[in-house]
Amino acid sequence: MAKGSVTTTDIRSANSSGLKRGLGFVDLWSVGVGALIGGGIFTVIGPAVAQAGPALFIAFIIAGVVALLSTMSYAEMASIWPYQGASYAYAKFAFAPISKTLGKLIALWCAGLYFLSFAFAAGAVNLGFAGYLNYIFPSISPVIAAPLISILITLLLLGGIQATGKINTFFSIIQVVSLFAIAIIALFANPGGPFQYPEFLPNGWYGVFAATALIAFGQMQVEAVLTLGEEAKNPRRNLPLAQISALVTVVILYIITGYGVVSSASPMDLANSPAPLSLVMENVLPGIGAILIAIAALTATGTSTIGCILGSSRMLYAAARENAAPTIFGKVNKKTGAPSLAIIFTGIIALGATFTASLGYVAAIGILVSAAVFANWFMMAIMNIALIVVRVTRPELKPKFRFPLNIRNIPILAIVATVGSIWILTFIKPIALIIGFSWVVLLTIWYFAYAHKRWDYLSEEDMKQITGDI
Repeated sequence: MAKGSVTTTDIRSANSSGLKRGLGFVDLWSVGVGALIGGGIFTVIGPAVAQAGPALFIAFIIAGVVALLSTMSYAEMASIWPYQGASYAYAKFAFAPISKTLGKLIALWCAGLYFLSFAFAAGAVNLGFAGYLNYIFPSISPVIAAPLISILITLLLLGGIQATGKINTFFSIIQVVSLFAIAIIALFANPGGPFQYPEFLPNGWYGVFAATALIAFGQMQVEAVLTLGEEAKNPRRNLPLAQISALVTVVILYIITGYGVVSSASPMDLANSPAPLSLVMENVLPGIGAILIAIAALTATGTSTIGCILGSSRMLYAAARENAAPTIFGKVNKKTGAPSLAIIFTGIIALGATFTASLGYVAAIGILVSAAVFANWFMMAIMNIALIVVRVTRPELKPKFRFPLNIRNIPILAIVATVGSIWILTFIKPIALIIGFSWVVLLTIWYFAYAHKRWDYLSEEDMKQITGDI
């Protein structure tokens, strides 16, 4: 047997008795919705409207279309390889026919990029939570509230996936109902909406595209669903269905909300408010409306942090059980069925990110969001390319979900999504590009200095044994 290889018995004893399948379709859908709503609406709408002005809803449409196209690539590969780690597993198996080394390197990039993006995203969303809490209780500083929510959610996740899933589902339903209500109330209050302003594009189309790059922060978090492949019931069906339905739900909400908010408050006031949706409700439903939406925002940003830390810790777990990352993060708590040390480490990184509030609230969110967007949308481009590679090198595969519109087995829209993902990156702040590309370089060094010789590669057959050949 080759050095570093593992037997099926070793794999079962080390892994298969740990993670628990406690998430049905609704639970998975709620993880996606919860992660998306808190990040995309309640956190970045202020900075985004500062760029796009009244044309905010157009930025939501552009980001939504590109994200929906990319999510088709993820969905097809999820139906083939419904394993913990999502893009980590997809990259490893997709590029393996070209080179096993290339597959492992890109898988490590995906794991590292995902970890960076979601840890930073959790920090940004925690600051969003703190902004709405400060709206209700002005005496509570965001600098105090943001770290506190990060710690509390990390402790919640340590309790196991079943309890977390049920709480997340309850809060996600509240968010969806709240956003539909906010959009409808705002639209009826002023149907003319964004077209009432003399300048529809105050910063030109560049401002719309810059806002798209910020809004892309919201669409990126749907992979949180796919990282739970081994904790999902009937994953080959439920993972793609939950991922796509969650994104469609939220994109529709984003567009009508983006239209509605500038109907009820000026873009300048929205941009300067730490709680822009509460400002909207204060204008159209004075008094109780603003408080109610602030409460909804707290649940939304809280579930978004759950999705971020949940997904990031599972990505770290997936890499660690193959020794691509330190194996200590691959250990599962037998009582809760959760990778406790991976959760704690991710929670610490997210906690550290919240302390960027010392730079100033708006500046901190801008840096965290931009870095997270780079990491995740660069990875989206990789995943679209990965699907094209799979179609060329392994045409015999019969996924339960298939990307539509193919010419000679090539998913044409995946090519469009690749270009769209890279195009969005050109509007990201230079500091985020420096952070992102530096991280890719560090991951490459890590691969050759640490992971390359230690990697206990789990093949597709090994993974079927771990997961019970589902």
